[in-house]
Amino acid sequence: MGELLASGYAVRSVKDEMRSNVVRMLQNGNELFPSIIGYEKSVVPGLVNALLSRHDFILLGLRGQAKTRILRSLVRFLDEYVPVLPDTALNEDPLQPLTPSSRA
Repeated sequence: MGELLASGYAVRSVKDEMRSNVVRMLQNGNELFPSIIGYEKSVVPGLVNALLSRHDFILLGLRGQAKTRILRSLVRFLDEYVPVLPDTALNEDPLQPLTPSSRA
């Protein structure tokens, strides 16, 4: 726990984590949704705005309009590694555990 605190780790919400990773990818010129074809000027800008604004969003459309592909691609905006408490059923955040038995 001491090493984690010394490293400067801070608890972030999923929306904050995604936003900061989207900002970093935009600054680096990375393509945000490489597997989404045909929606670069319509859907993708709205998704990017929603992610940057930390908004919730709903994907509506007919079959075959890349809704599932878009949702599956959102995982790339999450951090690859996240510290967790060992031996907990929920893989809880060490600084903000959810269950009473995990709190020390």
